[in-house]
Amino acid sequence: MSTTTVRIPYPRRRWPVVAGGILVVGFLILTFLSNFYIDVLWYREVDLSRVFWTRIWAQAGLASASFVTFFVLLLANLIVTRRLAPTIVALTPEQEIVERFKENIEPYLRWAVPVGAAVLSIFVGLAAAGHWQEFLLWRSSSGIEFGNPDQVFGRDPAFYVFTLPWLKYLQSWLFASLVGITVIVGIGHFLQGGIRPQAVGLRDKVDPQVRAHLSVLLGLVLLAKAWGYYLGRFDLLTSERGVVQGASYTDVTAQLPALTFLAIVAVLCAGMFFVNARYRVWSLPIIAVGLLLIVSILLGTAYPAFIQQFRVRPNEQQYEREYIGRNIAGTQRAFGLTDIRLEERPTFQPVVTADDVEANAATIANIRLWRPSVLKENFESVQRIRQYYDFNDVDVDRYEIDGERRVLMVSGREVTQSGISQQARTWQNEHLVYTHGFGTVAAQVNSTTPDGGPLLTLEDIPPDGEPSTDQPRIYYGEIDDVDFVVVNSATEELDYEGASGETPFTYTGEGGIELGGYLRRALFAWRFQDANLLISGQVDSESRILFRRDIEDRAKATLPFLTFDHDPYLAVTQGGYVWIMDAYTTSNAYPYSQSVDLSEVTANLLPQQDVNYIRNSVKAVVDAYDGSVTYYADLDEPIMQAWNQAFPGVFTPIEAAPEEVAAHFRYPENLFQAQAFQYANYHVEEPDAFYRKQDFWEVPGDPTLQSDVIGPDGSPSPAPNASTRKLLPNYQLLRLPGDTEERFHLVIPFQPENRLNMVGWMAANSDQEGFGELVAFTLPSGRDVDGPGLVFARVNSDQEFSEARTLLGTGGSRVLFGDLLTIPIEESILYVLPVYVRAAGTSAVPELELVLVVNGSTVTLGRTLTEAIGDSTGALTGEEPPPPDGGEGTVEQQIERLLSQAVTHFAAADEALRAGDLATYQSEQERAQALVEQANELLAAGAGGEPSPSPSP
Repeated sequence: MSTTTVRIPYPRRRWPVVAGGILVVGFLILTFLSNFYIDVLWYREVDLSRVFWTRIWAQAGLASASFVTFFVLLLANLIVTRRLAPTIVALTPEQEIVERFKENIEPYLRWAVPVGAAVLSIFVGLAAAGHWQEFLLWRSSSGIEFGNPDQVFGRDPAFYVFTLPWLKYLQSWLFASLVGITVIVGIGHFLQGGIRPQAVGLRDKVDPQVRAHLSVLLGLVLLAKAWGYYLGRFDLLTSERGVVQGASYTDVTAQLPALTFLAIVAVLCAGMFFVNARYRVWSLPIIAVGLLLIVSILLGTAYPAFIQQFRVRPNEQQYEREYIGRNIAGTQRAFGLTDIRLEERPTFQPVVTADDVEANAATIANIRLWRPSVLKENFESVQRIRQYYDFNDVDVDRYEIDGERRVLMVSGREVTQSGISQQARTWQNEHLVYTHGFGTVAAQVNSTTPDGGPLLTLEDIPPDGEPSTDQPRIYYGEIDDVDFVVVNSATEELDYEGASGETPFTYTGEGGIELGGYLRRALFAWRFQDANLLISGQVDSESRILFRRDIEDRAKATLPFLTFDHDPYLAVTQGGYVWIMDAYTTSNAYPYSQSVDLSEVTANLLPQQDVNYIRNSVKAVVDAYDGSVTYYADLDEPIMQAWNQAFPGVFTPIEAAPEEVAAHFRYPENLFQAQAFQYANYHVEEPDAFYRKQDFWEVPGDPTLQSDVIGPDGSPSPAPNASTRKLLPNYQLLRLPGDTEERFHLVIPFQPENRLNMVGWMAANSDQEGFGELVAFTLPSGRDVDGPGLVFARVNSDQEFSEARTLLGTGGSRVLFGDLLTIPIEESILYVLPVYVRAAGTSAVPELELVLVVNGSTVTLGRTLTEAIGDSTGALTGEEPPPPDGGEGTVEQQIERLLSQAVTHFAAADEALRAGDLATYQSEQERAQALVEQANELLAAGAGGEPSPSPSP
C-alpha cells in the first residue's frame, strides 16, 4: 500500500523583500536629498543661486520636453501598431512561435506598452538635459553680433556660434528619435504578425496597412535628413577639406550645391513615401531610397572629390587664394590678432652695452633667476615652519616695495592635513583644529643669499616683511586634502605656533554653511559619509562647515562653460589674500578660423579641447579667507554677453574691480600661448606667401628640458616631455623699444620653422594702462641672431662653464638649469640662464650657484646676476664700477679676468663691424683697450717694470 505525502506550503515571507525595497528607496532618497539640498546651500553661500536654479530649470525643461515629445510619438505609434495588427494570420512554424509569444504577453500589453515607452523616454530626456549650454546660449543670444558677416551666406558669426549648434542638436535628436521609433514600430509589427519575412510573395511579406504606417515614419525620417543636409551647408565654413580651415573652392562650388540639391531630393523622396501611404506599393519606396542613395554618392561624394582631385589640386594655389585670405582674416579676428602692433626693427645691435644696462636699470634689476619649481623646493625647506604647512605653487607678480616697483615670486603657506603627524591624525585635529594656512612667502626674483638661497622680502610666522596684509589666513586655496573643515566649534582652531606656543583662533568670516539643526547635520553627515558631524559634541548649530575649498573646483563648479587657465595665482592685498584665475570663453564654430588643440599649444597645461575662437573674458577672484567668488567679466565680448543674459547679475563688469585687485591682473599665459602659436603663421597676410609657407615661424623648444640634469661626467639627462615641450612665455618687467617706462609684460621669442635662429619676439602688456596690448618685434631681415637652442648649445660648449659644471657635479651633486630667459634690451637681446646645484641627500634643496649671461657670442659666468651682467657688459648694476686693479684675487687671477673681459669686447666689436655699426664698434674697441691697459699696469706693477704696449685687436 503506497502513501501519498501532501506538502503544505508555508506562507511566503514577503517582509524581507519589502524591507529591502524600503531601505533601497530610502537610501536613494536620502542620497538625492543630501546632494541636492547641500548644493542649494552651497550655491547660496557663494551668492550664485541664480546659476544653480537657471541651470536646473534649463535641464528640467529640456528633459521634460524631450521626454514628453518622445513618449507621445512612441506611444502613439505603438497604439497604431496594435490597432493595425492582422486578425487572421497564416501560421508557419516561425509564425507559431510568434503567436505563442503574443498570446503570453497580450494580457500585459495594456500597461507594459506605456511603461516601456516611459522608461525609454526617461533615458532620452536625461540625455537631452546634458545640452543645456547650447540651449541657454541660443535662447540668450538675441541681438548679439560679432561683426564681419561671412562671405558665403552673409550671416554674422553669432549664427554659427550661438544658433547653429542648437539647431544641429535639434535635428540630430529628431532624426535619431524617428529612426529609433521606426525600428521599434517595425519590431512591433513583426510581433503582431504584420511583417512576415518567411512569406513567399513580396506583397505578402508586409501587410498593406503596415506599409502605409512605415511609409509615413520613413517619410518623416527623410524630412529630418533633409534638414540635416540644409544645416550641413553652414558647417562648410569650418570645413577642413582645403589648404586651411573654412569653405574651400571645392566646398563652395561643388559641396554647397550638392548639399542644397540633396536637401531638395530628400524632401521629394519624403513626399514619395507619404504618397505611398495611400498606394501601399513597393515601387515608390524603392525608387525614393535608390534616388537618394545615387544622388548622395554621385553628387554628395564623387563630384566634390572629382573637383578637388582634377581641378583644384593641380592649381591649388590659384583656386584657393581667395579662401586662404578669408581664413587669415577669420583666424586673426577669432584669436584677437588683428590689433597686434607689428614693429619691424630696422637695426639690431649684436651686444648689450654698459649704456644700455644703465638706461634699462629697472629691467635688469627684475630679471628672474628662480625657476618656480626650484624655488618651491627652497620654500618647502626653509619656510614650511611646521609639517602641516605646504606650498603648492609659486607665482610671479609685481608689488611696490619701499616705494619701488618690483617683481616678486609669491607662494601661500597652506595647511595640509596629510602633513599632521600620524599620532595626531584624529578626526578632531583634521577637521576642527588644523583648518587654515597662515601667511605667504615672497622672494626677490633677481637676488640670492650668500649660500645661494632666495632673498626673501616676506617670511616666517607671523609674516614679517613686505608685501603686508591685515588678514594672513588661508582657508581656501590650492591644497584641499580633506572633504571639509568645521569652524566656530567648541574646539579652538590652531592659528599658528610661535615662540610663545600655540595661538588659538576663532573664525569670523562669512564663509561656509551653518550646520544648523539635527536634520541638516544628518544630511551633511550622509553627504560626506562621516557620522562624527552628527554625534560629535564639539559641533553645534552655530558651527560652520567649509567644503569645496579647492579654489579651482570652487570657481569651475559654478560656471562649467568657461575654460580656466592652468595657473591660479595668489595676490597679496591690504585686506587679505585673493586668488585670481583667468577664464576663457571659447568656441569651435567661428567661420573661417583655424582651430587649435589647447592641449597641444599649451604644452599639455590645459586638457584637450579644439577651439577656433578664444577670449580672456573673465577674471575669477576667490577670497582666501571667506571663499567668496567674484567673476569680473568683459561684458563687451559676444559670448560673455550671451552668458550674462542667461545668468543676469552673476558677472561684474571688469571695470568695477577694486583697484588693489585689478593692479594684480595679468595677461593670461595659456591665452598668450595660443595666440603666439597662431601668430607664428598668421603674421603672414598675403595668401600666396601663406600657401608657400614663406616666413612661417614657431615657438622654440625649451632647450633646458633637453638636458635638465647634468651629472659629473657632463652627460645630460632629458626631462619628461623634453622633446615636445615648447618654451614657456615668462613675465618680465621691461621697457619695450620705443617706450619711455617699464611695464609688466609676458614675453615669448620666435624662430623660423625648423630653424634655430631667432627671428622676432612678442609681448603682451599686463599693466592696467594698456592692459592686453600685443606687440610683435621682428629682427632685421638677413641678420643671423641666435635663438634659444643655439644659445644653449653655445653655453654647453663654453670651456669655462664646462669646467665649472664638472666641478659642481662632483660628489653626487646634480646640476639643474633654470628658465632660459630672453631679455630684449634696446636694439639687442640678452640671454640669462640660472644654474642650480642640488647636493647629494634626500633633504638637499637646489641652490643658485651660477648665473650665465649670453651677450652676442660671449658667455659670461657670475655668482650673482650683478656680477654676470657686469662682466658681460662692462657695467655693474646697482654697484660701484669695478676697481682698476681687476678686483680681488692674485695678480695673475686679476690679469686673467681683465683679459677675458677684453676678449669679450673685442668679439663684440667684430660683430658690430660685420653689422656695419661703426659706433658700437668704436665703443667696444675702447672698452677692450682700457681693459688691456689695466692688465698691463698690473703686470708691470707685479714685475716692477714699465707697462708694455697694448696689443692690437
